Parts: sequence; structure tokens; C-alpha cells
Amino acid sequence: MENLKEERKRFESLGLSYPFNDRANVEKATLAGVACYWFTPDQVLSDDVVVYLHGGGFMYGSIRSHRAMVSHIAVATGRKILFVEYSLAPEKPFPAALNEATAVVRELLRTTPGLQFALMGDSAGGNLAMSTALNLKKLQLPSPLYQVLISPWLNLRTEYASYAENETNDPIITKEFVTYAAANYTAPENFSDPLVSPVLGSFTGLGPTLTLVGTKEILRDDSVHLHRALEKAGCISKLKTFDQVTHVWTLTDIESAESKETLQLIREFMASVSTIVPRHP
Repeated sequence: MENLKEERKRFESLGLSYPFNDRANVEKATLAGVACYWFTPDQVLSDDVVVYLHGGGFMYGSIRSHRAMVSHIAVATGRKILFVEYSLAPEKPFPAALNEATAVVRELLRTTPGLQFALMGDSAGGNLAMSTALNLKKLQLPSPLYQVLISPWLNLRTEYASYAENETNDPIITKEFVTYAAANYTAPENFSDPLVSPVLGSFTGLGPTLTLVGTKEILRDDSVHLHRALEKAGCISKLKTFDQVTHVWTLTDIESAESKETLQLIREFMASVSTIVPRHP
């Protein structure tokens, strides 16, 4: 466990890669007993709320690792973002994080009837975003307006060709780490459960999804297979691949050309499916 503490500390240092965007305000809140953080940009362009689920292999990540990145996303998109600091594995394995994310959405809907909300996440948080969407559907609760995923990890069975094809191309993620993280999250017999590996789920009726991934990532094919599954289910799916990026590139360099394009694509996608804030005289 001591090694895990050090690993978490190193991961959280990613939050110091660049400055927080001071055009956003952050306020801590507790929803359904879960620590959350509201990011409010100085200019809010839409009524819909984005629920953000962070990456970190289900084992790492917090407001400290993602605070700067989420502030830039909030400002770039003009959206209020609710960052969920869910419980981590192995102390709290599946389905703890999924249950907490679902409970936060339930609480949002209870306190703001008719709220339009979206789900967004990176890496393992992309998994949780899609798993939460599937869980809400299973529970017959309102569905997200849309989903946005950055470098999502969507299949814990690690069976796609990109693991071998990008073994020497991906400087961030290895199959060894993914196997380690998966084992800490849940038992192998659960890997085929769509709430664990959401790419295996049924997506009929789900709102539009934007997925962004690097072509050199070992997780590339998770995004490709999700895109195909969504289209097969009749859903709107937009997949953008980048050639010169590493895993969750926006977390380490928000000023790169690719990160700026990413923010632009997310902003345009959200604008295409969001509700506009009513303007009063």
C-alpha cells in the first residue's frame, strides 16, 4: 500500500503541469455523500451541466491531478462542470465508483428537476462515464444529453490489436499497467460485464458521443470499437484521432496545437447538442 501512496502522489503531480485557468471559479460541494467540485466559468453559455469523471486507472486521481485541466475545459466550453472525486480501488473496488457517480447524478436530478446533464471523462474516467450512462439506462433514469471521452479505457479484457501494435509507440500506458489496474478494480470474471467494460454494452437510445484518442495509444482500439458499436446501435458518434499525442494529452500540455484543437472540437460538439442559456432583457 505504501507503493500505491507514492504512485498516487506522482499522478497528482500532473496537476502542476500548467496553471489553473483563473477565468473559472471552483467551489467544493458534497452530493449524495460524495466529494465534488463545481467549476463555473466566467461566461456560462448553456444550462446543461457536465459531470466529469477523472482518469487514473481507477486507482489514482483527485481534484489535485485534474483541477487545472478541468478549469480550462470549463472556460473553453462555457459549461458548468461538476467534478466527482469518487472512491478509488483497491480500497473501494467495483462497483463503488460507479455507484457513487450514479448517486451524484440522481442527486442532481432530485435537486434540479428537468436538468440537462452530460457525462465526460478521461481514461478510466471515460469508462466510468459510459458505465454510468449504461447504469442510468438500466435503472430507467434520465439519460445524459451527450458523452465526451478522452483516451477512454473501455474494455478491461485487453484484447484489441492496438495493445500489440502500439506496444513500443505508447510512452505512457503499458499492457502490464492496464492488467495491474484491472485486477485492482475488480475480479476477472467481471471483465465482460458492460458496467465494467462498457464497450460491450447496449447503446440504443443513448445521446451523441464524442471520443478523442491518439493513434499511437495502446487504448486506441477501445475508442474505435466503441465508435463502431455506437453507430451500429443507431447512435450519433464522432471519433477524432490524433497522430502526435500521448495518453490524455490535455492533462500534460493544454497549450499544444492538439490540445487547442481538442478544446475547440469539444466546444463545437457541445454547442451542437446543448441547450442555450435563455437571455433576458
